[in-house]
Amino acid sequence: MCIASPQITDADELAEIFGVNVAYRDPLIIEFGLENALLGFGGTFVEFIAPLKDGTTATRFLAKHPGGGGYMVIHDTDEYEKIRERIDAQGVRVAFESTPELRGAENNQADYGYDSFRHVQLDPRSVGGTLMEFNQTDGNEDYFGAYAPAGTRWQELVQGDDLPKIVAAECTSTDPGAMATTWATLMDKPVESENGQAVINLDGGAVDRFVAGSANAFTRVFIEASDPEQVLERARAAGHEVAKSEFEFCGVRFVIVPRA
Repeated sequence: MCIASPQITDADELAEIFGVNVAYRDPLIIEFGLENALLGFGGTFVEFIAPLKDGTTATRFLAKHPGGGGYMVIHDTDEYEKIRERIDAQGVRVAFESTPELRGAENNQADYGYDSFRHVQLDPRSVGGTLMEFNQTDGNEDYFGAYAPAGTRWQELVQGDDLPKIVAAECTSTDPGAMATTWATLMDKPVESENGQAVINLDGGAVDRFVAGSANAFTRVFIEASDPEQVLERARAAGHEVAKSEFEFCGVRFVIVPRA
């Protein structure tokens, strides 16, 4: 999951609320005029990006969402080539793509884990209104396997059975059924129904959720925690209004669910 924020220090605040570490700050992202921070929720991540200059995609996004907002839903996959074929077959527009072949040997830094990394970002207008990414790093099949966007040593910072874990992302849409169908077809998975809402059950137990709304946006993240009330209390102490089991942070609703 990726959140755009006007200042990168928001990442540190959210890390404190959840009791997790900033697992990585990518030194290479500066070439896009951005800085970032990846928060490690076990083998799942919430990434923050903030612009360092005008004219970036994040700058344009923040012009519409000054307090920040859900910027992109990211899926790690071990079948990148098959998904890439489906993207073309469906006529989905590509916003950005980077692979070892496209980058060239001089830009595939093994020290940063990018020698095998490939990723594609899809135009929001083609996939229901939310920027969507698929990526793959060689050796990523294991839950704590390689993940180039988090560097090469992130596992040292996010191990532990008690860490919070992302279990769902939710998008609002003016046509949630169509959005769910588009995403599901790209992943070759069925659209299912859960409490009347369209969902896609992902490998590893996480879920993509789609609900009706007046706008198309990535709006909620569901985080599983061993002690939800402790997380919510830290959110209150940081000045965020808590309603039932959720609070808003940088334009995204964080829903805390008890660990199963």
